[in-house]
Amino acid sequence: MPKNNGFIQLVVILILFIIILSLLGISISSVFENKLVRDNFSFVWDWLNFIWQKWLAGPFWTVWDFGWNFFNNLIWSAFIKAIDAIKAGRNPILNQ
Repeated sequence: MPKNNGFIQLVVILILFIIILSLLGISISSVFENKLVRDNFSFVWDWLNFIWQKWLAGPFWTVWDFGWNFFNNLIWSAFIKAIDAIKAGRNPILNQ
């Protein structure tokens, strides 16, 4: 089974979406040049930014820091110690 199957489906859906909009007589560039559409996107973006800053950023960065420290201190350091032991000709599992 190909690994890029989801990407190909996404491209096909995007192409079909553009074709359907074209057949309906809708110009994508004119939609985004419309002041009302830009104002609406700006409003939604401002609210998403507010929600991120007020409620989501703190917990996200806390989880991110925990995950990074876990990976760096536990997994990566163990990997580096094992590689150093292999370079030195020792078995990293048996601690010879």
